[in-house]
Amino acid sequence: MTVAVGPGGTLSATYVAPTSGKTTQVIFDVTGYFTPDTSGARYVPLTPSRVLDTRSGTELSGPFASHVARTFGVTGPDGVPSNATAVTGNLTVTAQTSLGYLYLGPIATNNPTSSTLNFPVGDDRANGVTVAVGPGGTLSATYVAPTSGKTTQVIFDVTGYFTP
Repeated sequence: MTVAVGPGGTLSATYVAPTSGKTTQVIFDVTGYFTPDTSGARYVPLTPSRVLDTRSGTELSGPFASHVARTFGVTGPDGVPSNATAVTGNLTVTAQTSLGYLYLGPIATNNPTSSTLNFPVGDDRANGVTVAVGPGGTLSATYVAPTSGKTTQVIFDVTGYFTP
């Protein structure tokens, strides 16, 4: 999610429940920022292109196991140049055997401390993301479930990129 910063560098969150009196906990991970000057990167939108689908073997084959980072390429023939510093896209989870979350980032980590997409079991979920590109034009994803032995299928569609 990309949001504008409010006065004094603040953000606001609102929880809406079907009935009054309900509460929730909120976690917000900051993963980047934009600057108001011209020192930043230029964004180039793309027609969405599927660069990862573990169901069909696009880039990686077979489901993700919990706490096992996997790396896949995002630069190349799908329109993302090798000098891209970040990509935008849509991250999707399907056929998960447990609730959990996915982490997507430039560096592989088996035990990420933040989430990119949270989901319950048995519910296909997707989330728009902006993520820095890792070494060699790659991204790494990790599925995190509360117990070992759980799996999920992962899909990633690129929708644009940033260049210096």
